[in-house]
Amino acid sequence: MLNHNGPYAQIILPCNGGYWMDGVNSCTINIDDNFIYNNNNNNNNNSCVRYKLETDDISHCYRRYFVGKEHHDFYALDMLGPIVLSVRTETISSQDHFRIMLRTRYGTIHKILPANALANRPTASRMAKLLCDEITTEHFTPIAFPRGTDMILKYDEHFITNTYKFGIIYQKFAQTTEEEFFGNAFHSSAFEEFLDICGERVKLKDFQGFRGGLDTQYGQTGTESIYTHFRQNEIMFHVSTLLPFTVGDTQQLQRKRHIGNDIVAIVFQDENTPFSPNMIASNFLHAFIVIQAIDPCTPNTRYRVSVTARDDVPFFGPTLPAPSIFRKGQEFRIFLLTKLINAENAAYKSQKFSKLAGRTRCSLLDTLYANLKERAQFYGLPLLESTANHQHGFLYSVKKAITGRSRSVSHDVNQSGNRSSSGSDLSSPSQRFNRKSCPNAETILKNANYGKYSRQINLRNRSMYEEDSFEDEQASSGSMVLQASSNSKNSSKKLYESNDSLGKSRVGISRFQREWDLSSVDSSEIEHDSDTGLESMSSIDLPLSKSNRLSCTLCVDGTYPLHDDEIKRLDELLMDVEKLKIEKMDLLKQNVTCRTDIKKLKERFLIIA
Repeated sequence: MLNHNGPYAQIILPCNGGYWMDGVNSCTINIDDNFIYNNNNNNNNNSCVRYKLETDDISHCYRRYFVGKEHHDFYALDMLGPIVLSVRTETISSQDHFRIMLRTRYGTIHKILPANALANRPTASRMAKLLCDEITTEHFTPIAFPRGTDMILKYDEHFITNTYKFGIIYQKFAQTTEEEFFGNAFHSSAFEEFLDICGERVKLKDFQGFRGGLDTQYGQTGTESIYTHFRQNEIMFHVSTLLPFTVGDTQQLQRKRHIGNDIVAIVFQDENTPFSPNMIASNFLHAFIVIQAIDPCTPNTRYRVSVTARDDVPFFGPTLPAPSIFRKGQEFRIFLLTKLINAENAAYKSQKFSKLAGRTRCSLLDTLYANLKERAQFYGLPLLESTANHQHGFLYSVKKAITGRSRSVSHDVNQSGNRSSSGSDLSSPSQRFNRKSCPNAETILKNANYGKYSRQINLRNRSMYEEDSFEDEQASSGSMVLQASSNSKNSSKKLYESNDSLGKSRVGISRFQREWDLSSVDSSEIEHDSDTGLESMSSIDLPLSKSNRLSCTLCVDGTYPLHDDEIKRLDELLMDVEKLKIEKMDLLKQNVTCRTDIKKLKERFLIIA
């Protein structure tokens, strides 16, 4: 094409397609300055209104319509994946409406529905199904804990950005390859004039604003660049001639790695020269704004603008005027920066970037759902239920201890009943207690004085669950003694008094033990781990022999016969007491650990909040 005389088309589309174009291709008419002025500058005062930024408004809806107002949030898990629902009631034209936001892996839906659309059942599941009929779940959990709104707001506004980076490529006359574009070591005064319109020149060393991937410490990406603020957005330009030039590198990778990774780029032409988007190989560049200077560095400087983008990039504004020629000034600057930002936002809707955005959205939604569920468990009962189901948790240990004690008490009651029913057999002389019938008789008699102390200490370790069963046992034992004492009135009286005093002592100690158990579990001193274990010292904590364990009043008096199965049963009961004592200490330790963990979690939550 350059072999022919000009003027040339500003943009030439590739032969194989893949791009669309908007703007002036060629201009052979005389440009009337008054015509350009009347068409482009007649609304200078309202340029910001006419040139609207095309951002994703749905990302702003939650902050705009829900935050700080009465509303309800829910989360659920469906076949489609995690779901987060927000609902608010509004009155529009004297009628009740529901403002609903539904977040799924496929995107966010925002609608306003009349209240009569839900009839008399405005449930969360019905609202969700009205916005997406593929939802099947009926269970939505309300978000009723602190900072839940902030978590949803962070998810919605994650897609909002106020920082942009754009490339600026300098094209001289007759340059048609990217090697020639990036090989320009210097630029013209016309290009410098255009850079002044785009922004201000800043030093990269220790630059505090948005750097757009440029090095601000060691100067590896040059010493200066073009930077500007526009409508609360920061823009950094990657200028080809300001990036480092590497001698001997025909591809100039130091320059291309920045501009080639931009999504939108400006191609500035010193003179009338054709440009084709396939001249630059890049997977990221999706849109080009081609600008040609007319009468540069004069009071009558103008710029011809054309746009080209890939086919899957939707059209973006502001619309180019006809002819698409602008005079140098603030109007052109506002149009250009608005066009650049809208071009990048439109490129995100292309197939390549929409897939990337979809994966990011799925990951963020999964994280949001997990955080909401975890926070709900932290503040609600599901956490306690999950702890109770855990076989090594605190509640499991309590349940195990209580179950073991109940079984022991039940078995003890059965044994006492059997002894009561066979009282007549126990009264025979051959089965009376003597030193020969009991292998431990000598030791028992030696420990007669120790029996009272050992009995009280052992009874002290009984739990509150044995009180009722022991009273039943005393009743049955009392009747048994009365039957066995028909031939010896004095012996019967002695046994009854001994049995009665033992029962009173045991019941009193059991009640004392119950009070001690309750107070020790709920004691505030447990948090400080002040339990030294001294109050738990008893005879069961020492190596015990059978003689010590059998030192009861009935055996010492020599009037109560003992069988091998009864001795074995007593040993088993005492071993159960030892186990219960150990389990009790373990429960107290676990209680201390749980209280410490709860205290740490509360402190952590206060720090996070």
